[in-house]
Amino acid sequence: MSVKNFSILEAVEVALMMEEEGIRFYTLAEQKTGDAEMKKLFSLLREKEHLHIETFRRLYGELSARASDPDAELWLLDTEVSAYFRAAVDSTVFPTKGSAEAALAGLHDATDILRFALRLEKDSILFYHEVLANAPWPEAKELIEKVIAEERRHVVFIHEKLASLGG
Repeated sequence: MSVKNFSILEAVEVALMMEEEGIRFYTLAEQKTGDAEMKKLFSLLREKEHLHIETFRRLYGELSARASDPDAELWLLDTEVSAYFRAAVDSTVFPTKGSAEAALAGLHDATDILRFALRLEKDSILFYHEVLANAPWPEAKELIEKVIAEERRHVVFIHEKLASLGG
């Protein structure tokens, strides 16, 4: 980011990019596996990511609309918080566009893919908790909390699937 401090809008942009890469990951995972049940699972997870994108787009629109409000504080002015956000972005599973392809290239079977997906969902939850902690309005917090709750359900779902496969 070229600015000195991270903004909540930038955090939502990162969340959007992470969800887009998640869609790409699950699409590629579905194509890579030959197992019909796994194809169905990856398709379901991909569709859930689409819903998250819509939520973050709505949140971005709401935050952008309030940006001109003189009382709106969209910048995370604490340099330590801004540095943490940058580090969190850089260390997520999908720190940049195109990361999904590279990640999937090193995975060999459905169990590997599910383990990686579990890490993806956990990283998302950690990042979204930081966005939540710095969300400027109750409406923004409510939307982010819904996404976090959904990501938690994904973690449980993927974990249960892994356990059933012996992974």
